[in-house]
Amino acid sequence: MARIASARKSAEEKLVDAALELAAAKPWARVGMEEIAKAANLPLEEAYSIAPCRATLVVKVIERFDRAMLRCDDTSLSEESHRDQLFDAVMRRLEAMQPHRKALKSITIGMAAELDALFYTGIRMISSAKWMLRVSGIPADGPLGFVRAKALLVVYAITLRTFIQDDSDDLATTMSVLDKNLKLAGRLFS
Repeated sequence: MARIASARKSAEEKLVDAALELAAAKPWARVGMEEIAKAANLPLEEAYSIAPCRATLVVKVIERFDRAMLRCDDTSLSEESHRDQLFDAVMRRLEAMQPHRKALKSITIGMAAELDALFYTGIRMISSAKWMLRVSGIPADGPLGFVRAKALLVVYAITLRTFIQDDSDDLATTMSVLDKNLKLAGRLFS
């Protein structure tokens, strides 16, 4: 059964899965693209066409969690305040990331010394923040949208730091930190 599901995965999904598995097993700084391609059972040329470097592969990881966050069809959320909807959007993203916490910690630590990775992921995270705002009904375009996205990234970074260390199944500590910091940001997200 697992083989059938695996066969249906796109090459990008296989590459991202392999990257997350390898990053969970050892420090990201010691994971190479050749090793990731081999673990994904993909030729180097195909891996290159998906992600020509590890920085672009990390962007693919970010995009996977963006899609998970956007995949919500709960119409009852539209009755909540924008701030509460934003809380829910960030938590959906973190819940999708939860099984990969060890890998994400490895990637985060490993990327700190890679300027290209910081550049690519920084730009991508602005876009992610804007999508978190949009899905919450908060305008994300124009100068004010950019300010909101930057503020959300600060809140998200603080929350992510807690999330990486939060071993609980219910993520209570993470939720508390997120709620506190969204309240501190106040009217920006209301």
